[in-house]
Amino acid sequence: MSQDKKVHLETKVMKKIKDEKINFRSKYIFLAQKLGLGGGLALSLLLGIFFLNLAFFTMKVSGSLEFLSFGRIGILAFLESFPYYWIIMGLVFFVVASTILTRYDFSYKKPFKRLLAALLLLIFVASTALAISGINEAIEEKVAQGKIPVLRPFYGRRGGIGKRGLVGEVVEIRNGNLVVETSEKKKVFIELTRNTFFPTGSDFKVGERIRAVGKWDGENFRASALR
Repeated sequence: MSQDKKVHLETKVMKKIKDEKINFRSKYIFLAQKLGLGGGLALSLLLGIFFLNLAFFTMKVSGSLEFLSFGRIGILAFLESFPYYWIIMGLVFFVVASTILTRYDFSYKKPFKRLLAALLLLIFVASTALAISGINEAIEEKVAQGKIPVLRPFYGRRGGIGKRGLVGEVVEIRNGNLVVETSEKKKVFIELTRNTFFPTGSDFKVGERIRAVGKWDGENFRASALR
């Protein structure tokens, strides 16, 4: 390229840069991009917190963690009731938030692993606080009453009933067996046998919360272990 053409091209580019209309449009585009990134990051964080909160809440009301107290015999019941879907959704939005974070200049000025750790800690702490705050119970109650139908796919009565595990409150002691009521107000007859294992004793009382692992026999639940 000749010197004259190079100078002419530089002059033309500088003229466009200094043009008022292009300058204003560039500012608007920059502002829109900045707002878009900020909004996307905030939304991803909120959704990540929401879904991880649902995972913790589900484990809390289903009693899935309590099955681990049975040792090896309760692992299958725990795995069955583990909220995989909510965990995966929470991780997906964490990845989205992390990707958006790389678009910011400060992500290159600080160790990115530390930023990711801080982001993960923020989501974990916020979702844990939300799960134990009682907000989920209030929302679930309103959903059950049909007041917030849009949240019905995320909330609903979790009965504490699985193929291998059961959580509920003793409402009746019948001939050495138990009748328990789940959080969904469903009554289940638990059959106790000579082979049923009682890690903390078998002196159960009405009103006591119990966890059992075993298998279903029709409408009844035959307990392998109960506490």
